[in-house]
Amino acid sequence: MKRRLNILCLLVLLVLSYSVFESLYEFGRGFSAGIKIAMNTREKKMENPAVNMKMIALMPKDFSNFSDSVYNEKTHSYVPVLYSQLLVSVESKPTVWNMLGVALSSLFEVLSIVLSIFIFVKLVISINKSDIFNWKNVRRLRWLGGTLIFSFLCSAISICINSFELFSLLSIPGYSLHLSELLSILTLVLGIVSLIVGEIFAIGLRLKEEQDLTI
Repeated sequence: MKRRLNILCLLVLLVLSYSVFESLYEFGRGFSAGIKIAMNTREKKMENPAVNMKMIALMPKDFSNFSDSVYNEKTHSYVPVLYSQLLVSVESKPTVWNMLGVALSSLFEVLSIVLSIFIFVKLVISINKSDIFNWKNVRRLRWLGGTLIFSFLCSAISICINSFELFSLLSIPGYSLHLSELLSILTLVLGIVSLIVGEIFAIGLRLKEEQDLTI
């Protein structure tokens, strides 16, 4: 039974580690790309469209109307398409507060995921020592759930700031801008599950304490 539990814990740890790696990778990729673009723009003394590159999510207003198309190199013909996500270059002048909000939320997102991995490792070590049902693990599960939910909120804040800035600058015929495609609820689900498991542990411990008192 412990072996099966360790396998499940390992799977959760891999998911959390992947989330950290993905966040760090995207952050590093965007940072390095920004430096390269700034250097190229400065050297050539011209505006580079990639400076204002933004990721947007689209929802077609009419799924039966394929007004857009892309070139298919296999058949050397154009095929009809409907877009769901795009990278667009939209000139914008974000405020200092917007840039600060995006930077801080991205930083807090990575830090909270790293903290959640540390808490989860402590929980797994305690379980492997057969020290499972105690109040320390209840607190660990609650902290784990809280940090994961906080990470989701930080990610949502960053996406919302960037998206709402674009709402007043961009309008694409036949599409509406939305956020659902950009938001990942993986950390939110894991956080809620951790809180539920923590409360189950807490209820079990309270029942055990009450039974010990009645004996």
